Amino acid sequence: MTSSTAPHGFGPDYAFTGRPTLTRHAPPGFRLTTASRVIGHGDDDFRRAADAVLRFEVHRGSGFLPEQVPERARVGDVNVWAIPVGPLRSRVACRVFAVVDDERTAGFGHAALVGHPQRGWESYLVHQHHDGRVTLDIRVVWRPAAWFMRAAGPAARLALGTVLHRNLRALDPVLAA
Repeated sequence: MTSSTAPHGFGPDYAFTGRPTLTRHAPPGFRLTTASRVIGHGDDDFRRAADAVLRFEVHRGSGFLPEQVPERARVGDVNVWAIPVGPLRSRVACRVFAVVDDERTAGFGHAALVGHPQRGWESYLVHQHHDGRVTLDIRVVWRPAAWFMRAAGPAARLALGTVLHRNLRALDPVLAA
């Protein structure tokens, strides 16, 4: 199986119509949730954080278990994770739709494939601001897809908040090294 092939249990297409984006507003029927945190300062922190984000370290550091994950984010590659919820393991699969790696911004966006419990996409971008601050900025455009996500109602938003909090702290060990 190539890293761009949809894994067993997931369709080859995105779990929504339209095209994902790093910047546009959420389409009708979707929620937009954002989170940001200063994670460091200066060129060294930016480069280390950028490299870690592009190697999916935000996901690993959040407690997600890699099943089929490329070494580094590349447009078209599929990444599959198991998300432990108590004794259960929910599988999610996304395809990378954008990669940014320039002087002051680095990261990627990936979108849910058919079979993912949510519809939508996420982006994880590290920015080095003009004053030297380095931030991790996460953007999630989403709506429930699976019956259990729809049944969760407001609890789904709380769960997303918990995951985003873990995401924002996931690079702390990388930058502390």
